[in-house]
Amino acid sequence: MTIYKGLETLPRMENPVVAVGAFDGVHLGHVRILRFLREQAQRSGGTSVVVTFHPHPRIVLGPESGFFAINPLERNLQQIEKEGVDVVVVLPFTKEFAKKSYQRFIEEVIIGKIHTHTLVMGPNHAFGHHREGHHDNIKAFCREHGLQVVDIPEEMWHEAGVHSSLIREHIRQKDWETVDAMLGYPYSSNLRQS
Repeated sequence: MTIYKGLETLPRMENPVVAVGAFDGVHLGHVRILRFLREQAQRSGGTSVVVTFHPHPRIVLGPESGFFAINPLERNLQQIEKEGVDVVVVLPFTKEFAKKSYQRFIEEVIIGKIHTHTLVMGPNHAFGHHREGHHDNIKAFCREHGLQVVDIPEEMWHEAGVHSSLIREHIRQKDWETVDAMLGYPYSSNLRQS
């Protein structure tokens, strides 16, 4: 897996199939997306690409909210690599970057810099200024620009969606058995002490 910090050195890739997200914790829901991404890329003879952000957008936008990242970036990248993804693009997330509309982000980054062939999205996907880009309007905007969008079904956990926010709640409760089960691997023993 090749990791690019920013877009400056990003090469032209073969039919990039792209998933965008914070991918914090790389839990079972993320694993489903990553495997689906890889399969889509293999089917089209393309490159599987994850676009993620560092630091986590919520840390930048709400530093006093009590929000915390599940894993450090390096651990998330290790988990992504285990799923056989070809390329990860880590974009620096700043308050200035957060002002980009989802349309501008798609035009400048997804199409302009990555030359995306297919965008892979989960059902709860949202990005752009104030998360104004949600599943339906992102999909419509991509179609207008000739960009294929493929939907992924939601990974379920005891009839509830596997989400980072739910895992954070179990971390706060120190319910390590549930945390490990939802992540699909043991939560860091160092982080359990904090």
